[in-house]
Amino acid sequence: MTKNILLIILLLSTFLSADDLNDLKTQFLNKQYAQVCSKSVVLYTKYKHDDSFLNIFAVSCLNSDMINKMMVPIIKLYKTKENRENAAYFATVLYEKKLLYYALIDHVDISYVNLPKTNYILSIIFDKYVKGKYTQKENSYWFNDDKDKNLKYKLSVEEKNGVKKIYLRTLKNDTVIKTRVYW
Repeated sequence: MTKNILLIILLLSTFLSADDLNDLKTQFLNKQYAQVCSKSVVLYTKYKHDDSFLNIFAVSCLNSDMINKMMVPIIKLYKTKENRENAAYFATVLYEKKLLYYALIDHVDISYVNLPKTNYILSIIFDKYVKGKYTQKENSYWFNDDKDKNLKYKLSVEEKNGVKKIYLRTLKNDTVIKTRVYW
């Protein structure tokens, strides 16, 4: 599915003509996903009917772990089969995040939930959590990577400034190499 998303974006993005969209495309191709996601929020009103823009917007937010911002383009991705497939993919990731947050914050059992699989890291962790494939130590959940025995993931809830957030830390050889924060 991810290959389809990237192929669609690259094919559709060839039709972009405005300078700001060309800049956005260049940043996207240079994997500057955080900048593209943030800039897309500003450009949304102007290009909300441009499917290539909407896909670039959503993929950039996904790749930069700013997944809450994907809600904006998801609602407009409905015109073609490929857009609906992409929207379903993005919505699945958001739904998994919300369910995981609900389960961790409110101690609700979500083991009965069965959702489509995606290759986004939070989706992989969600699937493992639902299936009980983790070790719980203190107030954290630990997950092993299926492909790299040196990678582990630590999922925990932390409260800062009165807001509880999910922290997903990626560890390689027990050293944190990436931290993702969701709420």
